[in-house]
Amino acid sequence: MLKNKKVVLVGGSSGIGYAITQKALNAGAQVVIASRSSEKLQTAARQLGTPVQTEVVDATDEQSVEDFFRRIGHFDHLAITIKPSLPAGRFLETGSKAAMAAFDAKFWGQFRLAQHGAQYIRQNGSITFTSGIAAHRGYIGYSAISAMNAATEALAKVIAMELAPVRVNTVCPGFVDTDPPTPDRTQYVRTLSPTLPLNRLGTAGDIADAYLYLFVSAYSTGTVVVVDGGAIC
Repeated sequence: MLKNKKVVLVGGSSGIGYAITQKALNAGAQVVIASRSSEKLQTAARQLGTPVQTEVVDATDEQSVEDFFRRIGHFDHLAITIKPSLPAGRFLETGSKAAMAAFDAKFWGQFRLAQHGAQYIRQNGSITFTSGIAAHRGYIGYSAISAMNAATEALAKVIAMELAPVRVNTVCPGFVDTDPPTPDRTQYVRTLSPTLPLNRLGTAGDIADAYLYLFVSAYSTGTVVVVDGGAIC
């Protein structure tokens, strides 16, 4: 379904974005990966083994975003998996500057990318945002993270109506393990979410499957796909 489609992945050089890149390439897509780090992009491109276009973009900079889309031109699907340094800590101990910086990257970054990218999306194309399960359940120390994830999902629902027939959706990942896995992360997650029905953390590949589904699902828009192993059951 993605053969000869052009897929743009902002955050595509690592983590979930890298896993989406691999799967999109395997599905026959032409892929553009973008991030702030030229070094990470070149490393990812070498590891992939399949040609990809690499582009540097800073989602916190309006001009950088405009120039980015001008360079790549028209495309079919945009996925954004930006993961800035997120401020974790109790509300009264969370500095507003750190919270606003993270918001500027994850929420406003996705806002800017969608706003400037929309005019380049071809018919039957899509935008897929990334939120997180802290939008759906309260976790102590996650006030800023919860707010930016919830704001992202709300934005997607509204612009799904405004940008139709371009489809706009959100993938909401649960707790994802590191690569390679680390036992300390599993223990940390169990202090936050004692109930993990599948009894494991997710992998980047588990989450990436949801983006591929939303790229090709012609009747899905304004939706949030939660991929969390049942953590918020």
